[in-house]
Amino acid sequence: MKKRPSEIPTNLPDKKIAPQYGSDVMADMLGEMGFDYVTLTPGSTFRGLHDSLVNYGSNKNPEMILCPHEEIAVSMAHGYAKVTNRPACVILHNLVGLQHAIMSFWNAFADRIPMIVIGGSGPMDPAERRFIDWLHSANNQSQIMQPYTKWTDEPPTQQAVLNSLAKAYRLACTAPMGLSYLSLDTGLQEATIDEDLEMPNMTSPRFSDIPPIAAPERSIQAAADLFIQANKPLVLGGRCGRLPGTTDILKELVEITGSAFQEGKDVVNLATNHPQNMTGGFGASKETKVRSEADLILVVDNQDIADMLGNYGAARGGGYGVILSESDGQNKKIIDLSLNDFSIDKWAAIGGALPPVDIHLCADPIYGLKQLLDELKTRATQTQRWINTAKMRSESLAERHKALRSRQRKILEDNFDNDPISVPRLIYEVYNAVKDTDYILANRNYRSWYEGIWQFDGCARYLGNNAGGGVGYGPGGVVGSALAARDMGKFTVAIMGDGDFTMNPAALWTAAHYNIPALIILHNNTSFGNDEEHQRKLAHERKRPEENAWIGQKMIEPDVDYAMVARAYGAKAHGPINKPTEIAPTLKKAVLEVIDGSVVLVDIRTALN
Repeated sequence: MKKRPSEIPTNLPDKKIAPQYGSDVMADMLGEMGFDYVTLTPGSTFRGLHDSLVNYGSNKNPEMILCPHEEIAVSMAHGYAKVTNRPACVILHNLVGLQHAIMSFWNAFADRIPMIVIGGSGPMDPAERRFIDWLHSANNQSQIMQPYTKWTDEPPTQQAVLNSLAKAYRLACTAPMGLSYLSLDTGLQEATIDEDLEMPNMTSPRFSDIPPIAAPERSIQAAADLFIQANKPLVLGGRCGRLPGTTDILKELVEITGSAFQEGKDVVNLATNHPQNMTGGFGASKETKVRSEADLILVVDNQDIADMLGNYGAARGGGYGVILSESDGQNKKIIDLSLNDFSIDKWAAIGGALPPVDIHLCADPIYGLKQLLDELKTRATQTQRWINTAKMRSESLAERHKALRSRQRKILEDNFDNDPISVPRLIYEVYNAVKDTDYILANRNYRSWYEGIWQFDGCARYLGNNAGGGVGYGPGGVVGSALAARDMGKFTVAIMGDGDFTMNPAALWTAAHYNIPALIILHNNTSFGNDEEHQRKLAHERKRPEENAWIGQKMIEPDVDYAMVARAYGAKAHGPINKPTEIAPTLKKAVLEVIDGSVVLVDIRTALN
């Protein structure tokens, strides 16, 4: 990456000097942990570490990425980790910085993102405190982070800091992954180096050897038995779709078993055109009711199994899929392949109530899939009749797949020339603009996403949304993903709601300043559309005027000039686009600008859904 001149420290020695202060060895430790970047919003409680990263470490390995707000800093780390599947590091200023970032911590916590969070604190010695330190210090600063983390610590010595960083890294990497938090006392950072400090060896198996969790053999055998017995098996893909290699395993599994496949919520695992992929198929028509008719469902790495099975039904107007009643449950068998039972959601309601699962494959999802596939392949050599039956199921599903995709294309055709611009047309145009690039879709409008239009070729193309439902993740998360994608030579594109963008547009400054290219499509319906739909639905139920649903929801009069906002932060921008015919030529220009190294926002005005 070409750095701007302002980011390269000056007047430093030609060779790195020996560490002199506690923060120097802390900076060395971050390098030993393999961090290429640290995202941060400045603060005085880590001024020692800040100085060491620049004037001792020359601002490389790790390089500081300045973010205008703490929520952006954490969202960037979240997005970066989703691309790399390894921990990201963020540094924040004591209590005020942590509290600014709480919403982003929630999203990362819900998404089980590996992350090391470092918070400056103190000084803990009262004699060293200024008045502002008393205001911003806590007796136990890590307490505010404990609901969101696997582990927290407030190490009292410089050696303890190094040891705690090593432990924090291992715990963050150990499945199920999550956040670790350390408070670094300002006094320890700024004090001269203690004698006889020992740097933990991060290449040692003690810290780096983290084998995947395997399912017990008896559970694999029992799961295979159910597949052999099933008449209409279904596989639901999950968050492992972010990981390279997932598609090949799932493809082989659904083909050898003759299973229908559907994506879970807000994920992509299998190619859109795979003949057994029935994603987007809900309702009563023949080609769409695979969940209700399935007698065996394998749920792979999904956070909320009850949601995937339709257990919430139409509760308060929500729910997905079909209701799985107790009588249905007698005819369905459910296999959960995940690490949900090992998660740290000890205070939150993530995942709902205890799901109706018959077999728990408590395993790393990729490793567990390989275990199950190996067993099924062994069974296949022994049971030709079952293989023939699976093949017949696959052929039947292929016909239903064609009918489903035809119905989805019809939706696009029927709404192609709509004014205002339809969401299917938006998805179609963006896909066609980027399909020939090696793209990563870092964000999308999952609540109004029309399946079958964007032709995914498999996993690791789409990263998922915020996971915790916290609006405002988009700008920082996309820029963080784009930072990792840039270093991998990939093209980053995102479809983002105007409400999401409005909360943290300053992330575009970070992208522009550090030359992080990305194409951000603003799906702009000028409304907090999800809540406008809620108001309309509730008014209908209460027999009140639905036409008032927009009040307190629409950001109009004046309309926000999002292109001007983007340019103010150093990005390139186009729009607002109001006509469908304007989209393709604008996107063609925008794609070239991104390839040339720019972050580009395209404001497209759309219908509400």
